[in-house]
Amino acid sequence: NTVKVFRSRAEGQGVETRQDLLYRDEMGYTFGETIVAGQKGNATGGVLIFLHGLGDTGHGWAGNMDQLRLTDVRFVCPTAPTQPVTLNGGMPMPAWFDLPQMGPQMFTNIDWKGVEASAGHIHQLIEAEVAKGVPSEKIIVGGFSQGGAVALRAAMKCKRKLAGVVMLSSFVGPVDDLQPGKIPTTNAQVPLFWGHGDADPMVPIMFGKMGADSLTGLGVPVEWKSYNGMGHSSCAQELNDVRTFVEKQLAKSVPLPSASEVESMSVKDLKAYLSMKGKNFSGCFEKSELVNLAKSTL
Repeated sequence: NTVKVFRSRAEGQGVETRQDLLYRDEMGYTFGETIVAGQKGNATGGVLIFLHGLGDTGHGWAGNMDQLRLTDVRFVCPTAPTQPVTLNGGMPMPAWFDLPQMGPQMFTNIDWKGVEASAGHIHQLIEAEVAKGVPSEKIIVGGFSQGGAVALRAAMKCKRKLAGVVMLSSFVGPVDDLQPGKIPTTNAQVPLFWGHGDADPMVPIMFGKMGADSLTGLGVPVEWKSYNGMGHSSCAQELNDVRTFVEKQLAKSVPLPSASEVESMSVKDLKAYLSMKGKNFSGCFEKSELVNLAKSTL
């Protein structure tokens, strides 16, 4: 079921609620609605999956995506589970994972179970886009505040090659789980943009810079940008810098698979690849027919 919330001025764009993307994982986390903005059809420019911060919903950032002025990109903005949050006195609110009381422990005492569940949800959204024919190399994952911390881990632990990561006013926490040998090599050096305000009272810039430096130490190419006077929010210059980063990463060409890689594809991946190439496979009933059709594009 799809319910339109509002439409922007650009034809074929707008914001909609995707109730069919509600997701309950095996650990019992029930994720909220996913808001889709921007390009609804064939997202030739790619996809940006963006996670909101604590207490927000997918609507909060979906409404801001017009400011990026990326007309051929689809924006997918999921909503976190509503759960008790220690920082909020135990009151329930949308949160990707629990946060302890304010202080340095907020960035070291991480609710790994919540992070893992939320990262798994993002992997589901990535698979949904690939099934629509979007190459994973044309997908960027990003987030604000705790959403950025989840986006980072969802990307670096994803088995599919991604185009990049965007972290805004965010933090990393301990990077033990991101060490070589503990994650797939696919995105171990994924390009990353990090924007942070120097007047952020919630996630002080020193914690942001420490996180960025720790990722650099792991070999992640981090583009760090700080913004004078910006608090725990965003600004026009930051969004402009995000647009530049997204355009650069999504403009990179997607390499064609080899014949042997085509032969090893699943039926699902073959259909996604053929959809991306604009090939009609409705008359293919055997996997071998899909393989031959895919090989014809090489």
